[in-house]
Amino acid sequence: MLFEVEHITTYRYSVPVRLGEHWLRFCPIASPTQEVLDCHFDLTPAPVDMQQTQDNWGNTICCCRFIGETDSLTINARIGARTCQRQGYMADFELPPRYTQDLTPYLTPTEDDALLHDFVEPLRLAAGSSTLRFLDLLNQAVHGFYHRGVRLDGPPHSPAETLRLGEGVCRDLTVLFSAACRQLGLATRFVSGYQQGDGTRAIRYLHAWPEVYLPDVGWIGYDPTHGEPSGETHLAIAAAPQASQVTPVEGGYTFQGPQLHSTLDTDIRITTRP
Repeated sequence: MLFEVEHITTYRYSVPVRLGEHWLRFCPIASPTQEVLDCHFDLTPAPVDMQQTQDNWGNTICCCRFIGETDSLTINARIGARTCQRQGYMADFELPPRYTQDLTPYLTPTEDDALLHDFVEPLRLAAGSSTLRFLDLLNQAVHGFYHRGVRLDGPPHSPAETLRLGEGVCRDLTVLFSAACRQLGLATRFVSGYQQGDGTRAIRYLHAWPEVYLPDVGWIGYDPTHGEPSGETHLAIAAAPQASQVTPVEGGYTFQGPQLHSTLDTDIRITTRP
């Protein structure tokens, strides 16, 4: 599937600011199921220097440096990529699989909570020794918490909070899914990107979903928001052990005066075709 994305991010400041170094994560992950066709940026004000590099988790980032003062920053990212469906798996795996120390950051438990244990245990028992069966059951169980509303601000809810509330948005469900997997020794990472959608939303947002590492297979995605595996309808932009490590824009600023108010607006346009 061909993805064409325009993602416009606009920051406005109540007083002039001096922009610090900014890091942009908008370039799709290159993988066997994703081919990056294009990724470029138009920024206002224009940076004096832009360099492409990688973060600690292998995501492509663009480092931007600025001079002078401004009362706004607009980042227009244009992205082109082609996705394809992953081939089926050759075999199942016993729970839990064996891992190396290289995956330690992806195995660190989110929390040790009685609510999470009570949620995971019936799924583990129902799956027996089958990892794939457990992941399918977990995906459907977490999908039951999907809340169609939008929560733009703030970090993901903790797994316990989502379980107590009985609902969550995509980033909450991703964290809950990952926490459940890590309880059983399955390495997971948080993925930020875009999803094709069903055409019912006029306003589009970033999407989030988890990926699980399976030996001899690699990272396999699930989308508990939609209750299905991720696939060619998903375009992954960045992935890391924690949600805070995949934000599309990181940066700061300095200013003169006692206080400052800032606003953030985003406009995402996604076009897909076979």
